[in-house]
Amino acid sequence: MKYAGIKYTGVMLAILATSVGIAGCADKKTSAVDLPPGQYEKSSSSTNSAGTTTEKTDSATVGYDSYGNKKAVVKSKKTTDPKGLFNKNSTESQEVIEKPAQ
Repeated sequence: MKYAGIKYTGVMLAILATSVGIAGCADKKTSAVDLPPGQYEKSSSSTNSAGTTTEKTDSATVGYDSYGNKKAVVKSKKTTDPKGLFNKNSTESQEVIEKPAQ
């Protein structure tokens, strides 16, 4: 029984080390403004066991403004359509990201 505390401590240390490692990787996530100039789009669709269909579309337009700053316009649209009539729900958002010229 005296080894149970050591085993529990080891498991907790392993979980802590993993979570710190994942948090460190999250800082390196690429932003749309880091992509080369152009247009990008990503779509996904899924249906769960209750029959609810979810569609998500993300698009980004990357370019430069008149001052030489890199600019990305990111648009997101999410549509949820539960099984049945007239209960479709959509949300849209837009974000503008700028990176100063170097």
